Amino acid sequence: MRSPDLVSDERGRGVSSIWLIAPALIVLAIGVLTPTKALFPDQGDVNLYLEKARAIASGGVPYRDFPFEYPPLAILPMVVPYLLAALFGQVTLNAYKVLFAGSEAILLGLLGLVLGRIVRRGGSAIPGSSERELAGRLLLLTMGAALALTWRYDLFPALLLMAGLAAALDGRPAATGLAIAVGTLAKLFPVAALPALASRWLVPLDPRPVVRSLATFGLAIALVLGPLVLLAGRDALAFVGYQVARGLEIESIGGGLAVLAGLVSGQPPELSFGFSAVNVEGSPAGSILRVLPIATIAAFGLLAVAGWRRIRDDVAAVGRVRPVTISTLTAASVLVLLVTSKVYSIQYVVWLVPLVVLLPRRQFWLAALAVALTMPIHPILFAALVRQEALPILVLVARNALVVVLTAWVVADLARPAGLEPTTFRSAT
Repeated sequence: MRSPDLVSDERGRGVSSIWLIAPALIVLAIGVLTPTKALFPDQGDVNLYLEKARAIASGGVPYRDFPFEYPPLAILPMVVPYLLAALFGQVTLNAYKVLFAGSEAILLGLLGLVLGRIVRRGGSAIPGSSERELAGRLLLLTMGAALALTWRYDLFPALLLMAGLAAALDGRPAATGLAIAVGTLAKLFPVAALPALASRWLVPLDPRPVVRSLATFGLAIALVLGPLVLLAGRDALAFVGYQVARGLEIESIGGGLAVLAGLVSGQPPELSFGFSAVNVEGSPAGSILRVLPIATIAAFGLLAVAGWRRIRDDVAAVGRVRPVTISTLTAASVLVLLVTSKVYSIQYVVWLVPLVVLLPRRQFWLAALAVALTMPIHPILFAALVRQEALPILVLVARNALVVVLTAWVVADLARPAGLEPTTFRSAT
């Protein structure tokens, strides 16, 4: 049942839902029109997903019977297309890649509908924003991130994160905790947004929904990991160790700085190729890796301070945390996680797509520019980046700089006193 005290928003009516799911047609078209041989070498993850799905369908237990570097529920978006293909006979990569892209198109369509609900509930930061503008933004970002949206499974956890946000705006703590738990069990990043979503009930403090949300989150995690621990022992947590052991990926903020330093000095750093990624080695990379944990703590600390200030302003203005504050805190949490991470793969742009469509216009256009540089970096210039040529390094550093500036901008805006737009928010009375 929806909480009666939520500041809501009835803007954005008058556009058919078909426009919100239209971007899914781009993903579907890519899946159908891409020749199977064109998946290699840059979109070979689809073949990896097929192998994992085949192992599951054969009765294997992940972590025990075959290596699985992802959290356990990542298997769902991999195995569903496999089971559908199996209805028609032997599963080949030709069939699997079309059905995988089709399932991603469905997820993108659902994401559009969830985003529409978030906008209607006041979760957009643009005064007077509409579902029509939302649809245009989503279409634009889909074109910029089309390959990652089509050939990586990250839409699944991204959808669950936004479902958790929508549930929080609706005042449904158990649904919020469940959505974030399932998303975290597919890809770890949604857990970073849990405090942002819990802010819905922190001021004025209502401990019951907070406890309900956290308890649901913990119970869902336990129900999935518990049986796996019994079956696979400590190996059931191998995906955590996998992430901890990773090096400084070349596409990350720190990795870009390391190769830029090599370009400027004329001494390019050594690269390694473990963990299905290209990693930067050497002294500068080692120094960056040592600093990153401190930077992560500091950045989330700054976000907490800025977020708390905005929350207090909201309470002073309307007596509760506004929906737009919750969505902005969610976006800021994921952005901070990205800029302080030692890994920034192509698919991470999928995390940003549903969050940045909700930002103010100038911030959105900055984010759109960063998204537009995704495919030039990978796959177009990636081979040249591995050779550490000047152009791809400069494009990479430019993309990373845009993401850093966007993150700082969003956090700084949270720290500023917020004015209440009388035409944007209305009381629930």
